[in-house]
Amino acid sequence: MDIAVKIRALIVCLVLVTGLSALSVRLITLQVWDRRMSDKAQVSRFEDWRVIPASRGRIVDRHDHVLAQNFPVAALVVDRNHLNHSDNLTKAVTHRFASQTLGWKKLTEKERRELLRKIKQERVSKMSREEVIAEHLEYASEVIGRELQIPPARLRNNVLVHNANKDWFAIEKDIPEDLVRELEDELQLRSIQGFSFERSQKRHYTMSTLAPHLVGFVDYEGIGRAGIEKSYNELLSGRDGERQLKRDANGLVMLTESSAVRPPKLGKHIRLTLDMGLQAIVEVELEEALKKYNADRGSIIITDPHTGDILAMASRPYYDLNDRKNFSKNGASMNFPVEGSYEAGSVMKLVAMTAALDSGLVNRNTEVYCGWGHITRGRVKINDHHAYGDLSFDKVMMKSSNPGVFCFAEIAGRDVFYEYLKNYGFCQRTGIPVGWEARGSHTDSSNMQNFAQATFGYGVSVSPIQLAMAYSAAANGGHLMKPRLVDSVIANNGIVVEQTPVTKIRRVMKEQTSKGMCLSLEQVVLDGTGKNAAVPGHRVGGKTGTAWKWDNVNKFYDRNKKFLTFAGIAPIQDPKFVCIVTIDEPKAPMDVEEDFRIGGGTVAAPVFSKVAKRVIEQMNIAPTEPIDEELADLTR
Repeated sequence: MDIAVKIRALIVCLVLVTGLSALSVRLITLQVWDRRMSDKAQVSRFEDWRVIPASRGRIVDRHDHVLAQNFPVAALVVDRNHLNHSDNLTKAVTHRFASQTLGWKKLTEKERRELLRKIKQERVSKMSREEVIAEHLEYASEVIGRELQIPPARLRNNVLVHNANKDWFAIEKDIPEDLVRELEDELQLRSIQGFSFERSQKRHYTMSTLAPHLVGFVDYEGIGRAGIEKSYNELLSGRDGERQLKRDANGLVMLTESSAVRPPKLGKHIRLTLDMGLQAIVEVELEEALKKYNADRGSIIITDPHTGDILAMASRPYYDLNDRKNFSKNGASMNFPVEGSYEAGSVMKLVAMTAALDSGLVNRNTEVYCGWGHITRGRVKINDHHAYGDLSFDKVMMKSSNPGVFCFAEIAGRDVFYEYLKNYGFCQRTGIPVGWEARGSHTDSSNMQNFAQATFGYGVSVSPIQLAMAYSAAANGGHLMKPRLVDSVIANNGIVVEQTPVTKIRRVMKEQTSKGMCLSLEQVVLDGTGKNAAVPGHRVGGKTGTAWKWDNVNKFYDRNKKFLTFAGIAPIQDPKFVCIVTIDEPKAPMDVEEDFRIGGGTVAAPVFSKVAKRVIEQMNIAPTEPIDEELADLTR
């Protein structure tokens, strides 16, 4: 045979042998080595990264009393992929048998390693896959159960039965962080696999029944769903971090060590204008008032008239921020002072009287003819509750005469009246940052009947927060203020990063008019419909409101259903706060005479008196008037 042919045949044979050999090696690799590694890789795909939840910012009151804060918790998570991978469980099983050996705790590190090697070789290596899995689960249940004070049998059953169709699920939640760290150390020490912890932050409300509608709450995902929690969710939330779990040489998870970390960004804190001392007062007094008068709905607001600060705001029905069991029942989710609107009655006489006085066409001594029970304008009849004849400006306010108020509004002019209604902030949102807010509305201003009714508070729907800002304007020299609920946004280092400014929206009246209106409101309390609002030793002023409720089905005002209001200012000579009390459909209390008349002066005014007395004490406002002991007894 030719030598060249032999060489070519040899080369072909070598190529075939080399190729087949390489193919054989590849097949062995795929069938044996890569299979083992792929099994471990399959397990390694799980639990690689863990979220480090950002701590949500705190919500505090004006004195930095904490209202809402986070604390770290974790859920104990089971991963069946790890629990069923027997190769990764032998180390833990070996450790269990070794730790049961007499004298284990006294052995040196070298002696322990030798014992572990011997037990693995002589005992564990001879166990079936199912035996290893069962032994590991029993060991894990004992260790975890001891730390969490849970029966091991219950834990084991939860793993085997609970969420049978899921490979990844939680069996215990809300475990405190300090306990989690202890348990992680225990699991890592014993090489127990298949159990890990999913960190989260749990929101806790330290004063959960005080101002719940304003503070608001977060859902199970930590997202704000109401109140300030919702309005300032982005600032409060921060940004989650993450860490990559470290593994040992065998691919086993090391729960307490990380190979990479991206730290979380903490949320910012929100300081509110609320004073929780005052908030507690209004919550208690509102609750007692509704109970006494068998009413379901009501509210109390306290504001600083000079800054627009909301110092306290209570609304009923309400709910507990920590459990929210009543959130969806009986309208408890509604923040009535902001979301509700109603025809407020005589407290709205402030608008017409301000328009007349501020125009310069009248003064507080000007008299108007109020008729003898009613007056007429064309085909419009305006009724009064008494026959008064001629009344001065102050006496119209004191006696709350409907014809008298209309006459003063008529002097100012219809267009001027509606201009002051707008300037006072009615029929427009105040901008308070707690979600949806009622705008309010009024009927057709070109209609004489509507105009007449609007002057004494019918045909105009308003919210309690609008009333609070309107009476603040009357108290502070004539400026309509934007309500401030958030004082500032604060970084974690304590630096204020955003300060909510005190905002004057517009001038409603001259300063002299403001003083005159305050003095007129004082007369209402001294000798008018608001006598029950008096506070011993202090000059206060205000206006009562008794409004029949409109029956939208039968299209008439139901005289048996009333919405009562008292709008008060204290002290009148140097206003420190405005207080608005509203009570919906009260009934006569059981312990009073049968002829008890339900009205703003008999129900809402006494509530104001009790609230104002306590607020004055809390603010440490010194008395300026002699204290009438008989009056003091009545207000206790």
